[in-house]
Amino acid sequence: MALRKILCILSVLVHFQGCTDYKIDKPNIKFTPPKTALVEHHIQVTMRDGIMLNTHIFVPDQGIGQFSTILVRTPYNGEIEFSGHFFETMIEDGYAIVLQHERGRYLSEGDYSLLVNAQTDGLDTLDWIVAQPWSNGKVGTIGCSSSAENQLKLAAANHPAHKAIIVQSSGVGIAEAGPYREQGNFWRGGVWQQGWFNYFYNYAHRNWPQLPPGLSNAERKRASRFFMLDNNGDVKEPEFFGAVRMHLPMIDMMRAIDGPATDFEEYILRGPYHPSWDDFRVTEADRIHIPGIWAEALYDISARSAVAYFQHTRKVNAGANNQRLIITNGGHCSFGREEAITKIGERPLGDPRFDYFGYYHAWFNYWLKGEGSLPKGPIVRVYMAGENAWRGFDKVPKAGVDKSIILYLNSGGKANTADGDGILSSSIPRTSSVDRFIYNPADPVISLGGEIAGMGADQAYGSFDQRRIEARQDVLVYTTKPLETDISVFGFIDAILHVASDCLDTDFTVKLVDVEPDGTSYNIADSIIRMRYREGIDHETFMTPGEVYMISLPPMLAANVFKAGHCIRLEVSSSNFPNYARSLNTEANPYTSSEYKIAHNEVHHGPLMSSSIVLPVVE
Repeated sequence: MALRKILCILSVLVHFQGCTDYKIDKPNIKFTPPKTALVEHHIQVTMRDGIMLNTHIFVPDQGIGQFSTILVRTPYNGEIEFSGHFFETMIEDGYAIVLQHERGRYLSEGDYSLLVNAQTDGLDTLDWIVAQPWSNGKVGTIGCSSSAENQLKLAAANHPAHKAIIVQSSGVGIAEAGPYREQGNFWRGGVWQQGWFNYFYNYAHRNWPQLPPGLSNAERKRASRFFMLDNNGDVKEPEFFGAVRMHLPMIDMMRAIDGPATDFEEYILRGPYHPSWDDFRVTEADRIHIPGIWAEALYDISARSAVAYFQHTRKVNAGANNQRLIITNGGHCSFGREEAITKIGERPLGDPRFDYFGYYHAWFNYWLKGEGSLPKGPIVRVYMAGENAWRGFDKVPKAGVDKSIILYLNSGGKANTADGDGILSSSIPRTSSVDRFIYNPADPVISLGGEIAGMGADQAYGSFDQRRIEARQDVLVYTTKPLETDISVFGFIDAILHVASDCLDTDFTVKLVDVEPDGTSYNIADSIIRMRYREGIDHETFMTPGEVYMISLPPMLAANVFKAGHCIRLEVSSSNFPNYARSLNTEANPYTSSEYKIAHNEVHHGPLMSSSIVLPVVE
């Protein structure tokens, strides 16, 4: 029991999984609403197709009066409890709270799939709220992870009652934004983010216990009082998944460990381009006009596409001054819990605390009640690692568009390992050279930190000393001289490489690193591209062996001050596993095949084939 509680606490920092040990006849709600509140559990709200969704309400003053409402739609059982004090405060301030489980989860009817019917079910729920005698017709939505992603497609419908959104770690709700075609953070550069696998196994079960069909609303409500469903029935620890992460073909991984029915196989078979990706996710064709706060964490796969979508939404609402962005150097859904996170991975962060919930409260008061003024402060608020301080900006800069510096890769042809001769400098190399390495899918570069983890006891989110990675011969390392002054980097970062291979397909990876004077080498951001998708994820174009190609990897996103005396470093390789699924270096589908080849890969640099990294810099 003690071990399970520890795992549950840890999982809060990864995803709102709704861990519980409670055997009670009502949802796992740990917050205590005011005694004067009207509390009703297991209300059955009927959707347009007849499906009834399990819903809970907490209304001030025994429901006498009309109140603004905060709606949380979630697949998890403990969504409110982790921010319990915030919701208690909001009820005391005259807000009604509505918590609803998505279809197919807990005692909601229907079939579960990630974000299924996010828009239509959300619209029907808004209509239901507005029709309640205690509603004043104004609704705000809030949540992190899946309950943030649930808001986006709904917000794109711009329901007249939907007055404000607060979305935290919302990237899975975004199919495409700006340069990112991640289809909900599942793909990057056309590569499946394999660190998702443990989430599918542990928490995304499609088959879910249901009450008997045909019950009336009253019968369902009464029956629901006597059941407690826990979605953490067979939670496995990371080492369990480490044993299966090398399994080929990947499509059989879940079956190889006798796993549950999930979206896993369907998702990887879709590939990075399929029309169904945007069924329940927003694209730039969607327009959100609802005032929003967006919160993202840089050591979370959500951040890049969500920040890009924030930029898109600001453009859609030009002049409206109704969007705000907060970026921290923390992990997934860590907002409001920074007092327990003074470092990310191994890297110290200083004191990143911020009054998120006070900020959110003021936002809702302004847009739902017409009280107070817009929360003071910048449009974009970001916690700069290295300097370990909050800064404000009016936008998120882009490399090459806003003020930037270009650092060029160079070497004498022996950039392998940190002991090699690879350098980064502000000058284009005067002579041409080539760095070569061998990429063997049977011996990939093992991920050490980053934005997604879970497949192995050696996997964790965050920033870690990369020196043991940089000792590998299949990792090229390019480093500046020690900096004479601080360089503050914030925004989207471009990496441009000239590459070649003796295979028809392979991957190229990059990793931006901050090297301290004692040699400690902290990963800041990374990216990857599968060469068959270098011209776009909507079609495959294989390589001609030996031909040199210029490639641009999906932009990285960082907020880091490289201090004087530190060095800026770029690692280049062909694997970052299991954060990203391995290329098998063949023409075959890498997820349904088992055959692989060893690739001899090259990175070129020189006056005619310059490889570089472009860093947006801020004052």
